[in-house]
Amino acid sequence: MNHLFTPPVLWAMLLVTLLCSCGKSEKKTTNTSYSAYDEELEVAGKKKEKKKKKKKGKTFNLPSITLTQKNVEEELKKYGAAHPESVVMIYTRMGNLKLKLYKETPLHRANFIRLTKIKYFDRTQFHRVVKDFMIQGGGGGGLHRIKLKGIIGSYRIPHEIKPNRFFHKRGALATARMYENNPMKRSNPYNFYIVQGTKYNVPTLNNMAQKEKLNFNQAQMQAYTNIGGVPSLDGKHTVFGELLKGFDVLDKIAAVKTKKSEWPAEDIIIDSVRVVE
Repeated sequence: MNHLFTPPVLWAMLLVTLLCSCGKSEKKTTNTSYSAYDEELEVAGKKKEKKKKKKKGKTFNLPSITLTQKNVEEELKKYGAAHPESVVMIYTRMGNLKLKLYKETPLHRANFIRLTKIKYFDRTQFHRVVKDFMIQGGGGGGLHRIKLKGIIGSYRIPHEIKPNRFFHKRGALATARMYENNPMKRSNPYNFYIVQGTKYNVPTLNNMAQKEKLNFNQAQMQAYTNIGGVPSLDGKHTVFGELLKGFDVLDKIAAVKTKKSEWPAEDIIIDSVRVVE
């Protein structure tokens, strides 16, 4: 009879052993099944993460040289000689703008091509819009854009103003600039504008020329009376290109509703700017 009954302590030990054995077996089975699947997911996840990081790293083609006021002219001349392209396309949700940059304004052309290839303008905005005047781009972008400017450089471009040759006719591409403490009329390298303007009659142009101490030549008079522009800006900003295609897009952007600050009520993002020729 004693052989048929196991002391309580022995029963407890057998029960613990049995449970541990089952737990080990179940854990082993579960881990083996999970490991194969988990390993596959982990490898796929690492590849995806690596791909994302690689893609993110290529967003900006960061320059090897940071521009300053001391080296800007020399470096832009070098860059312009190595990069002779002169036609760019601006892509937006409202349509595209094709622009030709003048080779006769080499510093401004080189700067715009440089920023385009760095992809600085991608995801910036047309941040100032004034109907019958102009649309200004290159603003916005937040803290990341400020950091990017730090890498590209803090500088102003020496002016290349040639008012009787390149003037503010409809479609003109020019650079914004500070008016205070800027007697040399140096340009802001990051902000540009495209002129929409309005048409003027001859008497108004003559009065404006007298008031602003301007001297409009025949080409300017014809442009401002036939297609329009902003003649009052001549001699004050560098015009370094012109719109080839997308005048309808220019008019659509210029017509949007804006805030008191002249910032569009609904953001107009520049998806990208690319060199096409």
